[in-house]
Amino acid sequence: MRVTERTIKFLGKTLCGDNKILPYKSGPQLVDFFVEFGADDTYGEGFPSRWKYTEDKVRQFNGSQELKLIIENAVDPRDLMDAGAIPEKLDEIIKPINDYLRFDGFELKKVGEFYKIHDSKGIIVEPETVKGLNHEFIQEQIVKCHSKIDQGDFSGAITNARSLAEAVMIEIIEQYEGKEIRNDGKLENLYKQVKKILNLTIDPNILPPTIIQILSGLDSITTGLAGLSNNSGDRHANKFRTMKHHARLAVNATMTLVDFLLDSKEYQKR
Repeated sequence: MRVTERTIKFLGKTLCGDNKILPYKSGPQLVDFFVEFGADDTYGEGFPSRWKYTEDKVRQFNGSQELKLIIENAVDPRDLMDAGAIPEKLDEIIKPINDYLRFDGFELKKVGEFYKIHDSKGIIVEPETVKGLNHEFIQEQIVKCHSKIDQGDFSGAITNARSLAEAVMIEIIEQYEGKEIRNDGKLENLYKQVKKILNLTIDPNILPPTIIQILSGLDSITTGLAGLSNNSGDRHANKFRTMKHHARLAVNATMTLVDFLLDSKEYQKR
């Protein structure tokens, strides 16, 4: 999804709440918001003005499918109502945003309870991550993680690895439930839901001890990845120096985890 520079500037002031169309977001809230879509930022001294940071992020994601997800997430009806919006007035909140998006060939339309980006032909713009949730997609993301490692961005690689695990788990849950879910940011909670969906409960009466040991290791990978990204990823302040072997371990472990989840998903489908 690509928009013009004028729309980028408008979205910069809109997503942070400066023009009062959408709820106000503080600096830390904006950082957490964009980290969900792959940004590698932390809030601290020297942080730019909120609107400038938001505009730069929109410009960074312009031309990618993440921009669609960013806009849709920003107009989540639950957040708007939490901020005091009246349900019957939600379309009025969306209207000024659509007034800009239409010049770029896009429009927010209500699908069920949520607003989704449509193109000028009225077709829902689907994110590539949903269409490409397969082993090839996973390999591509892992290559990007390793590229960050080669560039010395170890914290960024760990953050991306966690984001990849979250994306795969969320997609499995949403495909199963047939609706969008709200991510609370806790990887362990997502994994618990995925285990239930994919029937990954460890049964000693069916599985041999060696397989049980390996499956238990996936639990440890999830817990460890969540903790490592919190402590050494760049989505939070580093509590210790991130090393190359830590980043490589996180990336390779994530690949093992999501590969197995996709295999299990296909097995359950069959």
